[in-house]
Amino acid sequence: MMTSREIVKRCIEFRDPPRIGLHFQVDPIQGRTWDETDFAGVGYSGDPRFNPKPGQTEWVTEWGVRRKTLNTQIGEAVGFPLAEGWHLLDRYEFPDFAAPWRWTNLKQDVERAHAAAKYVYGHIPSLMLLPIDLRGMENWFMDNAAEQDNLAHLLDHLVNASKTIIEHYAVAGVDGVITWDDMGTNDRPLVSPATFRKLYFPRYKGTIDLLHNHGMHFIHHCCGQVREYMDMFVEAGCDVLQLDQPNLMGIEWLGKNYGGKICFWNPVDIQTTIGSGNLDVIEDEAHRQVWHLGNFAGGFMVKAYQQPESVGMTIAQAQRQYDAFRHYANYPLQPVATGAGVRDGNRT
Repeated sequence: MMTSREIVKRCIEFRDPPRIGLHFQVDPIQGRTWDETDFAGVGYSGDPRFNPKPGQTEWVTEWGVRRKTLNTQIGEAVGFPLAEGWHLLDRYEFPDFAAPWRWTNLKQDVERAHAAAKYVYGHIPSLMLLPIDLRGMENWFMDNAAEQDNLAHLLDHLVNASKTIIEHYAVAGVDGVITWDDMGTNDRPLVSPATFRKLYFPRYKGTIDLLHNHGMHFIHHCCGQVREYMDMFVEAGCDVLQLDQPNLMGIEWLGKNYGGKICFWNPVDIQTTIGSGNLDVIEDEAHRQVWHLGNFAGGFMVKAYQQPESVGMTIAQAQRQYDAFRHYANYPLQPVATGAGVRDGNRT
């Protein structure tokens, strides 16, 4: 019987998996969980001096970013260590990812997950969201236009940090790496394609090349409508694109233009589909994603949204998502009938 780890690799590499990859382990909904997963996440140790204390609603991270809790554990950045000017970068202290104490448990965590036949992935810093947290959103937008040399210098620091992290992951036998880096709004990318090509693409590609040299995959979580970046994602060698709002770009459009070129790892759309509250719409979208994105001898996997209650997901919705993806999971895939579907509760 093929292991979870091998199934995921085959999905990513378009090598005829027996089914799509599955990940349903998320925060509970009113105490209810769905624990099925082919994946295991690992990482480095954070500096304990910067961990928020129980009940603390505002704290400073090891990056020097002041965060304030909202409805999630991540919180919102409210204080930006480089906001007052680029002169602060010269004396800014980046976290030390070469410190041995960060990696004490990594090897055993990877071995434990591999013994359970899971695909193991770690995480690295982002190239857009982290600079926004360091500089502040308004400054960052201006930086992309008027301070490109300084922004490039900061990005190079972050890439070097990622390289150090990747080298440790490679030694430990990690299978892939994810970065959480939203790059668009609901209707457009955050910066122009030309700016992305100049500032972000070479650093993005360099990181991916390093991962591939170690036999590892690159997984990119990206919210937003980033159609204009998609060709560059493929050119850079991105292996997996994780979209929580695939309807922003269009499931059929993604399949037609990028099916077989990049693997997708999605839930049903957390904004439009979950927001509709319609269980039939959830099932319809699950089927369409599996068919349009996964019908390339692989190319699609499920990643249920990590914090379902934050988007108002109910137990019934989560159960229908689970049942639908499990129903349509196996190869050969079940085709979507031409012109069939569910839109706002009405079949078309």
